Amino acid sequence: MLTTVIIAFIVTLVVLGLIVGGFLLYIYWWLVQKPAPDYDAAHVVDGMTAPVEIIRDKHAIPHIYAESEADLLRAQGFIHAQDRMWQMEQNRRIAQGRLAEVFGEPALEADRFSRIVGFARLAQAEWDALDAELQMRLQWYADGVNAYINLRKGKPAAEFNLLRFVPEPWQPVDSLALLKVMAWSQSINWESELLRLQLVSQLDPVRAAELEPEYPPENPIAAEMLDEGEVLRLLSASGLLLNKYDEIRTWLKVPQAGQGSNAWAIAPKASMTRTALLASDPHMSIQIPDIWYENHLVAPGLEVSGASYCGVPGVFHGHNAHIAWGVANANVDTQDLFVERRADVTPGGDVAGDTGETEFAFEYEDGAATATVHEENIVIRRRTTPHTERVVVTRHGPLISRFVGDDNLPDLALRWTGQNAGKTVGALLAMNRADSWDTFRVALQDWAAPALAFVYADDAGNIGYQVAGQVPVRAQSLGLTPAPGWIAKNNWQSYVPFAELPRGYNPEAGYIVIANQKLTGDDYPHFMGIEFDPGWRAQHLLDTFGKKDRFSMRDMENAQLDNTSKFALRLNKWLTTLQSEEPWEKVAIQELQKWNHRMDSESRAGLIFQYTHMALLEMVFGDKLGAAKDGYLGISRSPLFLIHGFAQRASIKLLELLDEHDVSVWYTDTQSGQSRTRTELLQQAMTRAVRQIRHDVSDSALRWNWGRIHQVRYVHPLGSVALFRRIFNRGPFPVGGDGTTVNHTGFAMRWPPGLVQSAAVYRQIFEVGSWERSQSVMMTGQSGHPLGTHYDDQMTMWQEGVYHAMPWARAEVVSAMRYRTHLQPGANASDPTISTSEFAQA
Repeated sequence: MLTTVIIAFIVTLVVLGLIVGGFLLYIYWWLVQKPAPDYDAAHVVDGMTAPVEIIRDKHAIPHIYAESEADLLRAQGFIHAQDRMWQMEQNRRIAQGRLAEVFGEPALEADRFSRIVGFARLAQAEWDALDAELQMRLQWYADGVNAYINLRKGKPAAEFNLLRFVPEPWQPVDSLALLKVMAWSQSINWESELLRLQLVSQLDPVRAAELEPEYPPENPIAAEMLDEGEVLRLLSASGLLLNKYDEIRTWLKVPQAGQGSNAWAIAPKASMTRTALLASDPHMSIQIPDIWYENHLVAPGLEVSGASYCGVPGVFHGHNAHIAWGVANANVDTQDLFVERRADVTPGGDVAGDTGETEFAFEYEDGAATATVHEENIVIRRRTTPHTERVVVTRHGPLISRFVGDDNLPDLALRWTGQNAGKTVGALLAMNRADSWDTFRVALQDWAAPALAFVYADDAGNIGYQVAGQVPVRAQSLGLTPAPGWIAKNNWQSYVPFAELPRGYNPEAGYIVIANQKLTGDDYPHFMGIEFDPGWRAQHLLDTFGKKDRFSMRDMENAQLDNTSKFALRLNKWLTTLQSEEPWEKVAIQELQKWNHRMDSESRAGLIFQYTHMALLEMVFGDKLGAAKDGYLGISRSPLFLIHGFAQRASIKLLELLDEHDVSVWYTDTQSGQSRTRTELLQQAMTRAVRQIRHDVSDSALRWNWGRIHQVRYVHPLGSVALFRRIFNRGPFPVGGDGTTVNHTGFAMRWPPGLVQSAAVYRQIFEVGSWERSQSVMMTGQSGHPLGTHYDDQMTMWQEGVYHAMPWARAEVVSAMRYRTHLQPGANASDPTISTSEFAQA
């Protein structure tokens, strides 16, 4: 009897094991592995007019050879969908406010935010305004995306299988919607305006103004044209609206640290090879797959290579046969908030929205301006009824305050350059064709949003930079805090003419450095903003290029990977004056005294410095700012607003205080009310930092190093599910650098510093004209398929500072070939995939 029970038990375990194993195999193979593409296959693609050849190297980077631009863009759409269809779908749903259809209730707030800002509405308006030629190019690209969707029969990526839905056909307007979201992610200021109101509420206008080292003294933070009641309601709104973003940020898993970018050019006279050099590395949020996608596009009259953005045709960072370019955020203020006053409207009057009901009107000068109301229905998975969002759009823009859902709050309208129907996609495609400084600048005249700084070099030896994008001209309000919307002088008057935007060409120094620093002097006639990077990265690069007469490609690599912090050099001069007999503190001070100010991952002093830096920020500002603390320390609350105007501003102010004041009200311990001298403040910060290091890292100083805390983890949206974590996620891995080093690895200024949230997700270096020497590296890999070889095959390279070649000449491309795909024109076949040999015979 006992034997029978044991046998039954064993059989049950075996059966359960087989069931579980079969289920896991089903997930692994059928749902996850099967959608991975075969790069050696040949496909019949509806819409192609001639054969297209796609050659991939060992990293699966595609080199596309087509006989026309139309087929080239179709092929680019095809390979984008082949490797990144899920990423494109996710970004499209963010833009459309349709995440909840797939993810359910948790994504509703993110959808509400996107519907209120109106990315999809703005994209449609831009599509309607485009000329037929640009519409045609976007259609070619969309045709290629849809060809791959049709080819895969509803299985273009594992995520679609796991979430049990199929992608809808790609529309040309979807590409514009993705550009709107990208423009938003690179724009700054509206969150800063709310933060300034919080600072006023927590402190007072004078004390709040003290916290902005660059704030113009003639522009106090008080909203002087609002009555007292409006000011109080506005202060309340700022906190509620910012807090609302915490919910969205948590769901979308976005970084809370500031971002940036480096781009520089070296003239032939400063180059070892007597040809211009160009290097750039955009700093963006860490995600897997990478934001960028490398490709080489070749057709008669067009050849361009570099990093593209999946969902959009063309190349954003790269080179063609004659010029190379890199891109950095110009940090221009392109967003303003306006306080609106509702006008009295008689029921049944003539003020109506597009729903036909009596709706909203707002005071404007001596009359009233009608607002438009959009009824946005948001479908939510597993809910029978959709959520209806009534979006109110004023003359300035949508009422962003309605996101909070509190009718007692004042109406805050958002004005943003992305609301204009621009031709950014046209500028991008024209830039890919430019062959000189003049044609490059002509192309950029159509660039609308975001405002960016383009660094340029050409095969004739010229270097330059040009800021491009719409920059508002403000007659009265500088947009530092919300302005009264009923006063006409507060409106944007126009945009800075392209000819007057900052630029430089062939400087005498022989090099150009752009690293998000302030680009104009105080005599520049137009207001560009006040929230520029403090310039630690830019200054270190300028110092580096001032030390030698000539530079090589290896020098460019070393510059991109440099972990030296000039900010640490400045602050550490105060920390090294400390003395202590406490053993751990004594070790810490000795490490700082012999430090080379490099934030290397193995640096013991780097860890000590950052913890002490964090302690000082908390003791000087954090305990006095209440709910405004995170914002002042540069921690973003917005899910799509991936940079923060206050990033590093607290650190700048900290240096000013330490340099200028032995005693300051900012040194006071708020909890006890006890004042502190500068020395007492520094000593207490060191004590607190060492205590925290012992808690977070180890009691043994031998185990202290920056990389034990400062690490990068690559998290996929489905990686939050325990069953899929090992499939989709990677890391964590220790890395060096911080938010002030050229090798940018930004993190949230919280205890403990924690994971890196933004970094150089793509690096490129060119010896201009000698394109075979081009080199680049991505942060993760080309593929979005998690079980594929190329999902993470560049990850270790990026961490170790290794680059791969990016061949240009066809002979070199063929020599580096690992895979070959053929796309053949023709009607849909019952089996659209054929073997390479069959294709060759055809």
